[in-house]
Formats: sequence, structure tokens, C-alpha cells
Amino acid sequence: LLFKEKDLKNIVTKLEHGLQESVGTSSAATASLLQEQEQLQKQSVELRKQVEFYKKEAGDSKNNSEELTGKLRALSSNLDALAEKGDEQDKMLQIATKQEEKLNSTEAGLIALRNERNSLKLEQAKSNGLVARLQAEKDASERKHGQRTALVGMLEEQVTENKKAADELKGKLNAAMQETLDKEALYEETKDALEKSEKSLLDLKKDGDLSADTGEKQSKMLKALQKEIQMLQQQMARKSSAAQKLLKAREAECLELRSASKTLRQEVDKGSLSDRRIFELAAKQSSRESVAASEIEMRDQIMQRMIEEMSNCDGALASVEHNAQQVESQVAELCRVQRREDVNLDYLKSLIVQYLSKPPGSSERAALLPVIATLLQFDSNDYRAIEEGKQKVSWMWGQVLPTAIAAPGDAIAATSSAAGMAFGALSVVQKTIESTISNSSQKDQQHESDSLLLTSVGETKVTSAVPETRVPSGRSGPRTSLQF
Repeated sequence: LLFKEKDLKNIVTKLEHGLQESVGTSSAATASLLQEQEQLQKQSVELRKQVEFYKKEAGDSKNNSEELTGKLRALSSNLDALAEKGDEQDKMLQIATKQEEKLNSTEAGLIALRNERNSLKLEQAKSNGLVARLQAEKDASERKHGQRTALVGMLEEQVTENKKAADELKGKLNAAMQETLDKEALYEETKDALEKSEKSLLDLKKDGDLSADTGEKQSKMLKALQKEIQMLQQQMARKSSAAQKLLKAREAECLELRSASKTLRQEVDKGSLSDRRIFELAAKQSSRESVAASEIEMRDQIMQRMIEEMSNCDGALASVEHNAQQVESQVAELCRVQRREDVNLDYLKSLIVQYLSKPPGSSERAALLPVIATLLQFDSNDYRAIEEGKQKVSWMWGQVLPTAIAAPGDAIAATSSAAGMAFGALSVVQKTIESTISNSSQKDQQHESDSLLLTSVGETKVTSAVPETRVPSGRSGPRTSLQF
């Protein structure tokens, strides 16, 4: 038992020593574990922060990838539209070649028409000389005709005056004849009254009832009536003789006037030998003038028709020249597009990366811009669009102002200069998508690249519509709008 107790005591002492050692070691381990626990807690907090940060970056990169995917789709649709536009322009180029051939043929026809016009001008000059000579002859004949007309007018005035005098004489003769008839009627009435009185006197004598006084009175009355009848007969005889003499004289004057009027009419109608010669010459001249007038009218009609044809040809030539100018401009634009298509995309990419890596407003950017413009064949419209895009930068925050983007259906109206820009922009966007997906930690640099892309490449305004990419609700991320 003693040995056992000793053994137990030894064991207890050993256990106590082991316990003390274990307590010492456990306290040290506990302290180290506490330190490790604190470090692990700190690491867990940091890892949680990193996880949240990476989750946030993953969401942002996903949004960016979705946004760039939408841009890529829009650019691919724009590229298809531009390819269709290129096909249409090829067709227009073929049409332009056909129109150029037509233009050459019309130029040959125009040269022939010009030669014909020159010949017609010469003929017109000759005809103008002939017309001037005929006009001079016509003026001379008109002067002669005016003189003859004046002479005929004077003769007609004399004839009318003679007619008026004859009419006056006829009126006087008719008045005298009427007066003679009145006197004859009065003579007949007086004669009838005398016969009646003689009859009544004979009746009275037969009856014998009248006295001598009444017989004497009646005889005196009868004598007075007979004297009055004789006086009336004498007056009637004198008046009738005077009227007959006047009538004969007037009739003679009328005959003379009629013969003179007849001779004057014959002279006016026939005229003398010189007058007849003048009238014949006037008739020939009038016939020549009518023929010349008809020829001049025909030539005027021909000239008018030729002028109308020339005006139509000039209009057609102007339209053809306008079409040729349009075709030449389209050919030049297509040549510019072809030169842009031959550009090395890797070299263009390196230039754009260098341009975007330089700070805005630096001399390096100013030096790189002409090189990019030469490669992409910028024109005045592109430079103007770049200047307008520079003015869209916000003066307060230094960011690009949002630009309203039209519907994709308006992409058909894109010009031929948009093709090269679309290819360059597509390559830049593709490289941007690759860099975004491969390294999501470069989000800030990528956003800066997008903003610089808006101010540099995007502001060249290749007029095609890209729909604005919107971040879905519930996700935090930047919202950008791009227009190529």
C-alpha cells in the first residue's frame, strides 16, 4: 500500500506538474487562438467587404457587358443597313455609268444641234437682210400707195361735192315742178269756176228773169273773171316757161355732172397709163410682200420650233449635268469609303487607344486627331460634328451631356461616309467589350474610355440610330448613351 501510495503520490505530483504545464501551454494556446480569432474576424470582415465589392463590380461589369452587347447589336444592325446602303450605291453607280453614256450621246446630239443652230442663225441673218430690203420696198410702196390713196380721196371728195350739188339741183327742180303743179291745179280750179259761171250766165239769159242791171253786173263780173283768168293764164305761161327753162338747165347740169362723175370714176378705176403701171407694180409688190410675209412666218415658226427644241435639249442637258455631278459626288464618296475600308484596323485601334489615353485638351490629342481624320477620311461635316460634340460637354461637371437618339428605322438615311466610321467604332467597341469582360477591375478606366469615346469617336456623328441602353430597375450602374 505504501508503495501504491507513493506511486499514487508520484503520479499525482506528475499529474499536477503535467496539469500545471498543460495549464501554461493551454493559456498560451488560448492567447494565440484569441489572436488568431481576432485576425480571422478581421480577415472575414475584409473578405466580406471584398466579396461585396466584387459582387458590386460583377453587377457593374454585367451591366456594362449588357450595355455593350446592346451597342454591339445596334452597331451590327447599322452595319447591315450600311451594307444595304452600299449595295444601293453600287446600283446608283451603275445607273450613273448608264447616265454618263447617255450624257455622251446627248453631248454628241447637242454638238449637232449647235451646228444646226449656227447654220440656222446664218440663214436667219440672210432672211433678216432680205426682210429689211423687203421692208424698205414695202415702205416705199406704202408711201406711193398713200399718195395714190390721197389722190383717190381728193377725187372722191370732188365726186361727193358734185353729188351734193346735183342733189341740191334736183331738190330745187322738184320744188319748181311742185309749184308748177300747184299753179296748174289752181288754173284748173279757176277754169272750172269760170265754166260754172258761164253756164249759170247762160241759164240766166235763157230764163230772162234777170234784169239789165244784174246782166250788166254779171257781164262785168264775167269780164273781170275773164281778165283774171287771162292774167292767171299769162302768169302760168310765164311761170311754166321759166320753170321749163330752169328744168332744162338743171337737167343739162345734171347730165354734165353725171358724165363728169362717170369719167372721174373711170379715171379712178382705170387711171392713166402711169397710174395703171403704178397699180400693177403695187399689186406685184403686195403679192411679193405676201409671199415674203408667208416665208418669214414659216421661218419664224421653224425658228420657234428650233428654239423650243434647243430649250428642251438645254433642259435635258442641265438635268444630265446635274445627275452627272451627283454621280461624281457619289463616286467620290464611294472612293472615300473604299479608302476607309482599306485602313488597317489594328493601326487604327492603336491610334484610338493612344488618343483616348491622352488627357483631354492635350497637344498629343491635337496631334493624333489629324492622323485619325486622315485614316477615316473626315470631311467638313465630320469636323463640324466634332466641334458641336465638344460644346456638349457639361461646364460644371466635365461630363458629356446626353444626346437624344432616334429610332433604328432612321438608319436608312445614313450617308456613305458612315460606313468607315461604323467599322472603326465597331472595332473599338469590340475591344472595349473584351477588355471589360477579361478584367472587371478596370471599370473606372473603361468608363473613362466610354466617356472619351463619346467626345472623340462618337461625336463624328455617323448618322445612324443606336437605342439608349438603360440599366434594369433594381441594379445600380452607370447609364450611358452613344451615337455613331
